[in-house]
Amino acid sequence: MTHRSSPLPSLSERLRLRLLPRRRETVDARLYLALNHLPHPGLADRYVTLLSDLGKGAGWVGVGAWLALRDGPRGRRAAVASVGAMLLTVALVQGSIKALLPRRRPFHRRLAVVVGRRPVDSSFPSGHTAGSFAAATALGLFYPRRRPAALGLAAGVGLSRVYLGHHFPSDVLAGGALGWLLGTLGGRLVRQVGGGS
Repeated sequence: MTHRSSPLPSLSERLRLRLLPRRRETVDARLYLALNHLPHPGLADRYVTLLSDLGKGAGWVGVGAWLALRDGPRGRRAAVASVGAMLLTVALVQGSIKALLPRRRPFHRRLAVVVGRRPVDSSFPSGHTAGSFAAATALGLFYPRRRPAALGLAAGVGLSRVYLGHHFPSDVLAGGALGWLLGTLGGRLVRQVGGGS
């Protein structure tokens, strides 16, 4: 089963994009094209899609459940903080923020490789990235030694969104910053209420 809905633009889409008025590409658009136009072998697409899908929430919920079962009170507090921060962040992004800041997806005006279904909501900011950074940041407050790995995984989710053709790099950066902020606030709140780490 392939996840690639439109690996190469159709002939009509290429013609339409070629007829659009020429304009200088922003740094954001150039970075998008550089990452999105990397080679797309089928196996890489499957793994990057899996990373992206897990970053949407299921992966972080799984990590939280595992910590809650494995690490006693600290694990339970970390799970509450990370999953709570992620859910709040995604709800804000997918609800009010995207409604207030509409932005067309990058594949609308560029020759792009789009893996999976083409999202129809606003591009800004990346909800996958925001939720992942919220969860990773909150976890890092309870497990400082694991913070680099958690944040690295969240960054991987963000990069996957550009590689898959769904977001500009600035969407990812904004989502990461918002997730970091809400993850920090959520983690600190749970630590205070729970009496430390």
